Amino acid sequence: MKRHALPALVARSLARGRSVYAAAFVILAAFQVLLVVVASSFQQMRTFDLVSAMMPMGVQQAFGPSALMLASFPGIVSFGYFHPVIVIAVLLLAAYAATEPAGEVEWGLFDLELSRPVRRRTVVTRSVLVSLGVSTGAVGTMVAGTWAGLAALAPAGAQWPMPARVFSLAAHLLLTAWVFGAAGLAAGAWARRRGTAFGAVAVALVFFDLLNFLADAWPRAARLRPWTPFHYFPGFAVANGAAPVARDLTVLAAVAAVLVAAAYWRFERRDL
Repeated sequence: MKRHALPALVARSLARGRSVYAAAFVILAAFQVLLVVVASSFQQMRTFDLVSAMMPMGVQQAFGPSALMLASFPGIVSFGYFHPVIVIAVLLLAAYAATEPAGEVEWGLFDLELSRPVRRRTVVTRSVLVSLGVSTGAVGTMVAGTWAGLAALAPAGAQWPMPARVFSLAAHLLLTAWVFGAAGLAAGAWARRRGTAFGAVAVALVFFDLLNFLADAWPRAARLRPWTPFHYFPGFAVANGAAPVARDLTVLAAVAAVLVAAAYWRFERRDL
């Protein structure tokens, strides 16, 4: 029974949230295709040349390559991976998938699970796998949407984004999603209601996003920059190939691992 418990729990969780996950995957992939359509339209109307010519030199000098990145075909196509709304959607999707243990405690299902030969850590492992799988699927559909859109809709002669840059952006988004998925798992290990756990992660996401913006905009707050996960996902820098990719991904993976370990520790010891 124990040997088959984990696959059964994973399958049940995926079936329970299949409508939400499928809808999110379709929307994310469609958004990437839409960006190709927008970039193709700009390319055909020569809008990129006009924007580049009209941009003040002071702006170009202040922001460097980032100022002109969105005034290019590959820049528009790549923007979806660090568009604020898309990033928030992917992170919250990972957190939602990870907070299921709190929901099972709330709904009284956890007692039924433990009445069978299922260990507590198996339930946590189930949610780890579901959150990792859902976030990986979300980012994977985005990548698929990008390349499918380029193959079908990009005009002849358009410069495609470099594959290495696209996969680097996807990796940053995925690891950041894993951090917030792990945060959702940890919150769910403490909370008795899924809404409470998910809400805590949502509030933390907004807080760290605002903290990152404040640290970038206000020199006195610059020392706070390393304490927000978004510091390790500098979208423009990643898209331009100027980000310390190895450092960013290592830090994000380490934070996710610590939060997952905390979830295991707490769930083994909590009073249910």
